[in-house]
Amino acid sequence: MSHPLYWPGRIFFYPVGNTPAICLTEELPPEHKADVLLLGCGDPRHILYTAYADASILNEPRKLDVTCCDYDAAVLARNTLLFTLLADDAAEDRLSSIWNIFYHIMLDDSSLLLLIEQCRKLVPLTESLDSWRRGPYAHVVTMCSLDTLSEIGRFWKLWLMTSNFNAKQAKRFKEKFQDGVKNMRKRYENNVVMTSMRSAGPVAPVTLFAVSEQFKRFWITGVTDDGSTDTKLANNPNPTFAFSLFGDEFAVHYGTDPISGFHLAEALASSGLELSNTTASVIPKVVQAARQQFSTWCRGVIRRFQNSSASSASLMVRMYAGEALAFCQALRYPNASAAHTPIFTAPWRQSVVQLDDTLYSPSASSPAPTSFNVIETSNLLDHLGFQNLLPVTIPLLFDSSSSTLYTEALLPAGDSPAQGILDHVCGNLSTISLLLGVVPSAYVSRFTTRSNTAETMMQSITTPFSTQYHERLAWKHINFGHPSDGRHEPVSFSETPLARKLFDIYLRMFSDEDLSKRMAILSLDKPKAKRTIQSSGLIHYSRRSFALLLAHIKTKVHCDWNKVIDDLEALILEDRTLITGSNFYQEMACQLHLAGFSLPWFSPAHVRELRSQEDPPIFRAWSAVPEVVTVVLVVPRHVIAKVQADLSGAGTPILQCEIRADFKHNAFASISGSFGKLEVSGEGENKTAVVVEDRAGINGTSPLIVSFSVLSTTLIYTSGGTVGLAVRSTLGTAGLTQKLGLEMCLFKALLTDERHAHVLAKAPTTGGDMVNLDCSLEPPKSDTERQSHLIHAEMNKSNTQVQSLTAHVDIVDPEGQASLTSGCAVTVEQLSPNKAKLHVDQYEHVISFPFPVDAANAKLRIARKSKYVEVVAPMTLTLNVKGEANIAGNFRTAFDCGVPTLWSMHRVNLDRCPSFKLSRSRNAFDWFRPHVELTFSHRERASRARNTLPGSIPDTFVSLKDSLHCFFLSAAGLEGATQREFSLWNPEDDEFYATILVTDIRLDIGSHTVVADSWIIPGSNDIRDKLKIAKVLSIKTDAYESEAWRYLLPLFIERCRTWKHKPDCEYLVHNSVPLYPGFGSDTKKVPWCSCGMGIGTEVLRERYGSVSAKYATRAAISPLFPVSYMEKVGLDVGDLAEPDPTKCVACGKGGISLSACARCKKAKYCSKDCQVKDWKTHKKNCV
Repeated sequence: MSHPLYWPGRIFFYPVGNTPAICLTEELPPEHKADVLLLGCGDPRHILYTAYADASILNEPRKLDVTCCDYDAAVLARNTLLFTLLADDAAEDRLSSIWNIFYHIMLDDSSLLLLIEQCRKLVPLTESLDSWRRGPYAHVVTMCSLDTLSEIGRFWKLWLMTSNFNAKQAKRFKEKFQDGVKNMRKRYENNVVMTSMRSAGPVAPVTLFAVSEQFKRFWITGVTDDGSTDTKLANNPNPTFAFSLFGDEFAVHYGTDPISGFHLAEALASSGLELSNTTASVIPKVVQAARQQFSTWCRGVIRRFQNSSASSASLMVRMYAGEALAFCQALRYPNASAAHTPIFTAPWRQSVVQLDDTLYSPSASSPAPTSFNVIETSNLLDHLGFQNLLPVTIPLLFDSSSSTLYTEALLPAGDSPAQGILDHVCGNLSTISLLLGVVPSAYVSRFTTRSNTAETMMQSITTPFSTQYHERLAWKHINFGHPSDGRHEPVSFSETPLARKLFDIYLRMFSDEDLSKRMAILSLDKPKAKRTIQSSGLIHYSRRSFALLLAHIKTKVHCDWNKVIDDLEALILEDRTLITGSNFYQEMACQLHLAGFSLPWFSPAHVRELRSQEDPPIFRAWSAVPEVVTVVLVVPRHVIAKVQADLSGAGTPILQCEIRADFKHNAFASISGSFGKLEVSGEGENKTAVVVEDRAGINGTSPLIVSFSVLSTTLIYTSGGTVGLAVRSTLGTAGLTQKLGLEMCLFKALLTDERHAHVLAKAPTTGGDMVNLDCSLEPPKSDTERQSHLIHAEMNKSNTQVQSLTAHVDIVDPEGQASLTSGCAVTVEQLSPNKAKLHVDQYEHVISFPFPVDAANAKLRIARKSKYVEVVAPMTLTLNVKGEANIAGNFRTAFDCGVPTLWSMHRVNLDRCPSFKLSRSRNAFDWFRPHVELTFSHRERASRARNTLPGSIPDTFVSLKDSLHCFFLSAAGLEGATQREFSLWNPEDDEFYATILVTDIRLDIGSHTVVADSWIIPGSNDIRDKLKIAKVLSIKTDAYESEAWRYLLPLFIERCRTWKHKPDCEYLVHNSVPLYPGFGSDTKKVPWCSCGMGIGTEVLRERYGSVSAKYATRAAISPLFPVSYMEKVGLDVGDLAEPDPTKCVACGKGGISLSACARCKKAKYCSKDCQVKDWKTHKKNCV
């Protein structure tokens, strides 16, 4: 395995989700089928919500094919149970009981009976894959492997078994269950648990104390209390919470809260609740909201199931039980359905991935997806590491402009979100993205339509003790918007700079081995030092991780890879930064070889020559020795028993194998382990071993069996030495040295001691077939070597990041060649952030760069005799955001199979977004205003103040957000009377170029923000004069902002589209979105197509007349938020408190006439002097 092997002392069970549901298809055009991969899927909230909220064309539901992967089969057993209950007749009548089964720790009698009856129906279907296929649920849920079906069936049998307990067994089961619940409760009984605040989004402050109290009540009673009087008595332990990967011990995570996965803002946005003392009234509201949403989403699934058949299912859910990294590798393997892939299913399992050949073989009649346009990885980044996760998921991402890979982090990394993302990616974000082939969409656009209000609020409240910060990133292919033929221009690098950059990544990935970083902890304050020590054991990378990363980069980058590896190996050997780097060198060499890289000193001939010279006893019975072999170590159970309690109490100890001989010490972190019996047969290279697993694991009595790959030359040099199992030394495991000694060795044996050590040509598994190591890592061959590399990346002097991209353009056109050789001027013009046009007199050539560049400051290398030009353009992507005048290129679109695709603006189904009305009570918490104000970063707030000065540099994003700020506050009635009619006006040209009619303000609950349900009408005078609009609020926009709106309005329209673009759509005719770029506020050049005009406009006809209904196109206008890892965002908690309207903000005087701040209308002053004195403080919050 690429991830280090953690001791399985405590494995928590996550039966329900801890983040709100999201719509999985929010980046896909409505015409596209959704092939979705959920890794670390957890509960099915995302599937339920997507089935309900997904946009459709002409009311035809999109086909959803969702593959769910989770390490814990108990999670999948619960999910499958839910889907089968929803597929049964009369499911809607049982939704209340289904909620209880899925979310309550304690069950009432009728809900328990429904659970047991369902298990009785399901268990017989688990006898074989054929029995499941013949069953009544195969058209909605399918199993990816026999092992998955067996594991899921095992839990169903355990749940069913509880119904057959006699009185004594039932009492013991209940007592054990309740004791487990009490032990979990002890972890938080003195704390305020408010993680469910994030589920309330912009209304989060109202829920601060309520969610904590609701959480405690749930863990005390085992049920969710919505205040209804017909709540049934719940005295029965819920079997679905009792069993998990950890066994029959209650292991539900202590932070589990049923309401966390829902959208609580829907219940609170119109409530008029005050900011404080609202616990009693909030709890029933949020619980009722969660239950109602669950029922509504389930009805959406039921409707899909009712219209499904085996041949045409609008929703298909596939289940796979196993580790996410292994599953992804298996999906890429040329024949994943074969008797054995070379990939183990999970840590602590010796079985290999074997997928169902009726779904995954090349000859499958209805093959399951192995490439996906949506990949959701939950927060596996926290548990597996970014550089483990991305290299195995990116190859599965379908080659499409709309395909999106999502990553989430809950555990904070670094001192800020910006530092956190750099720590995760192990380097400069632009450079890492270029090497990987994907980039966060918001990093390029510099804005997001998703709000992180609740996260910034929670962090400000809990600092410095914050334990969570939810950051969700959407990654897209870097070739977005390139020619539609799908052709990728490979990026080339010079070998030495690339090797130095890869070495920099290497040092960052293994920074836990850097002694100076350990010593730096001594200078930290106590709370931070404690957190750092606790997290020091969360090590995610082995040398196999690094080799897999290089293998992926090799598919994206053109260069002489033999030279790169030579240089990189030299840097690693010379390094003295990592104190154990040399100990892992042999593992590094082994994993590089397995990944397909050539090592100059290693070959079959070298192995034969060395064996002949050394004649190692370990290989004397072998007729031929392969380059890589497997070492297996059997650790007696009594050895484990002596330290088992110590290991389980030490957090997350990492196990590693070691080979020692004389002064040689080689360590191996990429190891596999399981408990069981090793059955060995044969001799020499024909020696094989089979593991008979003990599924009781650490609770059983069987020995521990560990294995790892090693170069045969390593064993030749150390054949007289020992092989051992040790605990990796970290700050968190320092206490184990008293029992294990400084070497932290658990057990060791001579390599030649066949009672405990075995050397095999192939790794052991649980079946008769052994794993061949020859191709266990190497990815599919890249196309880059067969293409001309036109884009070259040039590094900075320190080789830490790419500073420029060079486009090599061969002039092949005869006229262009003639112009070049005759000395004509050569210029370059910026077309868009990613594109430039090269001019050689009349000859023109468009260059597509993978990333935004500054073509205006590009250098030209002109070879007139050789007839080529090189354009060296500085890269502009950076975390250091500055104000810009021209931002039109930040609003990117591309065509995907003839359909517009959005880059950094998620789609919404407006009819599934609940509407709300703000309370007019003076005491009600005004959540709307601070939410809209959070569209400005701290830098942008300062920029707004500077822009009032003459001669200041335009910051068009600030101007645009100012306009949206005015738009939303006016439409919500917070600036006086409610205003629903707007026009965009450029006073420089005296043009009203668009009219916007707002029919509703809604909650975009999946993205924790608001959206204006709007209609956009062209601003030409002949249309404006015919509109029946009494009063219009004109929003002034300068030339730069007018051009930004030209790009933005088509996106607002496209994101909520429920109609099809016509074959003669203007976008396709002009090959441009928007139409007529560069024409700003010109009313004769409408920037959006006419395909949606007049569709669904009945709501306008009565209010504004037939002209508005004829020309209006529906749009979803939302605030644009700053990107939290690029700029400082959020408000301090104190900023939420409104100023006392009866007193002067500066001096506190009351009872006198006060004047309000002209800009924000909130702060009031008794005099001009007080206002001037307070400006330094007030300007930070004046919006």
